[in-house]
Amino acid sequence: MTTTQPTNTYPDQDYEDAHLMTFSTPKVPIPTILPPGVTKEVFDQAILDFSEAIGSENVFVGEGLSHYVDPYDLAENDIVKRKLPSAAVCPSSVDEVRAVLSVATQHSIPLWTFSRGKNLGYGGPAPRVNGSVALDLHKMNRIIEVNDQFSYAVVEPGVTWKDLIDHCNKNGKKVWSSSPSLSWGSVTGNSVSGIEVMLADGDLVRTGQFGIDGSPSAFLSKFTYGPSVEGLFMQSNLGVVTKLSLWMTPQPQAFMECSLTVPSFEDVVPLVDSLGRMRQTGLIPSCVWVLSRNEIIATLGKRHQFWEGEGAIPEWRLAEIGEQYGLSYWVARWGIYGPKRTVQAQFEDIQEILAREVPTGTVKGAFFEGRNGVLLKNADIPPENGRLLTGVSSMFSLPFVDWALPADGTGKGAHGDYAPIIPNSGKMVLEWLQASYKRYADAGFEPATDFFMHERHVLMVNMFAYDQRDAKQTANVQRMFLGFHEDSKQRGYGMYRAHVNFMDLIAQHNNFNNYSYLRFVEKIKDAVDVNGILSPGKSGIWPQKYRDLREGPADEKKE
Repeated sequence: MTTTQPTNTYPDQDYEDAHLMTFSTPKVPIPTILPPGVTKEVFDQAILDFSEAIGSENVFVGEGLSHYVDPYDLAENDIVKRKLPSAAVCPSSVDEVRAVLSVATQHSIPLWTFSRGKNLGYGGPAPRVNGSVALDLHKMNRIIEVNDQFSYAVVEPGVTWKDLIDHCNKNGKKVWSSSPSLSWGSVTGNSVSGIEVMLADGDLVRTGQFGIDGSPSAFLSKFTYGPSVEGLFMQSNLGVVTKLSLWMTPQPQAFMECSLTVPSFEDVVPLVDSLGRMRQTGLIPSCVWVLSRNEIIATLGKRHQFWEGEGAIPEWRLAEIGEQYGLSYWVARWGIYGPKRTVQAQFEDIQEILAREVPTGTVKGAFFEGRNGVLLKNADIPPENGRLLTGVSSMFSLPFVDWALPADGTGKGAHGDYAPIIPNSGKMVLEWLQASYKRYADAGFEPATDFFMHERHVLMVNMFAYDQRDAKQTANVQRMFLGFHEDSKQRGYGMYRAHVNFMDLIAQHNNFNNYSYLRFVEKIKDAVDVNGILSPGKSGIWPQKYRDLREGPADEKKE
């Protein structure tokens, strides 16, 4: 075992530097804690057994755990509320994962599984149950296959977006991947068809057509003969994903980056209604990303550079800053892909509809095509046009984290968000924004929102940046988050994921029939993870052994 921090987590030095800066040694030292119900003697033996199974250089304790806590923890100074692991293990293969599970089962030690630990703003790699051993899969980072003919990839869970994008570019693959604003995270959350999962007892399961030895459709179909179980392993704690597939976009002949800007806050209503209808009909084929003026401002510098007064920056000043930088209140971005004439025809139809339905808006299109019959390379598209739309790796949104830092250079930047799922209705989106803006103002934060438009729903993201070392700001963040939650409950909006501190709170949105969904999933949990070792409490799913740790009203239904 080692008490030094993990090294060489990323091959790219810029990404490694960003990782090290984010997970720099915490101001408050990491105390030594034990898994619940485990004695020091048993724990020490488990560490020896982990070390024998996967090598002592892959087992971390003490100060070596600085990369396994929430770098933005609101309770960094609170030993009771702070989320902390007892150790961390980094297996490199399926066999080593099985060995780790065996040791954990033998000594009744809970594990907390993650691929890259970059679920920042949601707890990062920190466990739901204090004293869990972090099961870090970042060393399982093989790209097994990228298939041009059927446009899919098969990877291990530690593969990052940048890894996959770089592999495709280096090897001339004729596919584009999805791409987030920060490409240092794992692609695991994007799997769509066959996956390979190890259960708590070490049994290996493949889902869908991947479960048929030698099937040529292993990664092409979402359908299974019998129940489809892929979804059971996404954002859950029922198994450890060891291989996964994801569908990719065939490299197109042409691409157009499209945008719609509108000048006022209330213009979000026709924007959502019009773009939402075009998403539902398929005229707009990709997810539409809508950014607010305020969020863009927060990436241009630090708050103190724009405002030195008390409280949140007032609207009149934000409007001045927007005017200075030529920012509209809302900007929507999406892409069109395919043959040149098809792309151009789609854009012309979209232009015509938006001119009629969003008269205050400005529509633009930046067109790119492969020349002389050659398919278009995403590397030939300027980053400002291709970002998030063409499978180009990026870290462009990282400066947002430092927005709230004071002018004297102290403090530590952090961020979080509340992300409800709302129907594609301009009226409902505006109503949510108006309510959430009141919560921002009450807590002293500038509203920094963006949202993603799918075929029938909006994934709203209420972002907030704060100084982790400022006790007043962290208290206000907590109060604001709980306010967002009350607003969401009143409207029946669920969340698409949750911070480890609030997983039970969010899970209990599913309150139909005395929380029957949770009762059903926990029956499965108890069946496939008899000893309750896999990420207890993840997404509000508790094994029998730890069910007394659940927080909130669903306690009433404990068995």
